[in-house]
Amino acid sequence: MGEANSIMNEVDFNTVENIRSFVPDYDKVADSLLLQPHEPDPAVSVDWNGEMWLRINPENGEIIGVEIEDYKKFFARKYRKYIRGIRVTDPSIKKFVIFLLREGMRATPFTKKDFIKALERVSSRVA
Repeated sequence: MGEANSIMNEVDFNTVENIRSFVPDYDKVADSLLLQPHEPDPAVSVDWNGEMWLRINPENGEIIGVEIEDYKKFFARKYRKYIRGIRVTDPSIKKFVIFLLREGMRATPFTKKDFIKALERVSSRVA
């Protein structure tokens, strides 16, 4: 945990604008959205607030990619009022990711565990 926090502190958030030039690639089977340059570079992954994985150049902290696992299953549902009707490869998704990163740690974590708990509460009311 301490090592992850250390890496997170080394992320150069001034490079968040790099995301505008990244190419979106959605894997339907894995339900994973990857935003990265045309030629991906080796990087380390850092969990960002339970929302996504930042791909970071370990030498300088530059953001060189973003991965959102369970994009449609969880991420798009959580932010549906912001991204409803936007295709997963639309450039607006990149703008939204930049917005989330700029908001920093003020974003409310919403993990799969949180989603399952909420789903169980709703299911118990319906049953």
